[in-house]
Amino acid sequence: MTPDNHFIVDRHPGITGLAFTAGFCGHGFKFAPVIGEGLADLALEGSTALPIDFLDADRFAARAA
Repeated sequence: MTPDNHFIVDRHPGITGLAFTAGFCGHGFKFAPVIGEGLADLALEGSTALPIDFLDADRFAARAA
């Protein structure tokens, strides 16, 4: 689980076409269809129209500093 209890869905900053997700911890299976769509969009297009910006990995950058 992530510290804010939300998933991570993002693109790798250094590898074009690589999208990843993490932090589902049991209840994520019910989100699989929409997460799959978002990952495909991110990998193929570089962005998605789905409202998933709040799930990017950068939200933890301030905590790590």
